[in-house]
Amino acid sequence: MKLSKVLLGIGFLASSLFASEFINYDKLSKNLKEEAKKSGNYATTEEVKKALGEKDWAVVDVRTAEEWASGYIKGTQRIGRETPEKAIETFVTDDQGKFIKDKIIVVCNSASRASIEAEALKKMGFQTVKIYDLYSWIDQCNPVVTKYSSHEDKEGTKQKFGDFYAEHCKK
Repeated sequence: MKLSKVLLGIGFLASSLFASEFINYDKLSKNLKEEAKKSGNYATTEEVKKALGEKDWAVVDVRTAEEWASGYIKGTQRIGRETPEKAIETFVTDDQGKFIKDKIIVVCNSASRASIEAEALKKMGFQTVKIYDLYSWIDQCNPVVTKYSSHEDKEGTKQKFGDFYAEHCKK
């Protein structure tokens, strides 16, 4: 009886030691975004635009398929967060596994997921890894593209899908 209580006490103590080291998602992503800003690895909109036209840069999106379909930056590649390491290999390496694009900007809505995924991409060997939030792109009146139908709206408004801008940009 005493032994089981001692073991149970040790178990609780050990679990509380591990639990005190746990950093939740919000805190982790906030810390990583702050580090990226301090180190100059939080991309600007101009850097994203330039990277989209450069051969040694990849601009990737780690959002879900549904988020991607609703609006993305034209020229980006969706790698998601499910298995990005496998998805990214197809367009950043050659047949021998050598980098053809060794610089990368990771995009998501608020840069939270991007900041976490950037850590894994750094460990994969990318020379430069920056993060960026899609909200800045949209707020600065840059278009997003949708993956939804290119057919006319069924209700007769004749609205076509394609490039979209934030409402405040239409004025």
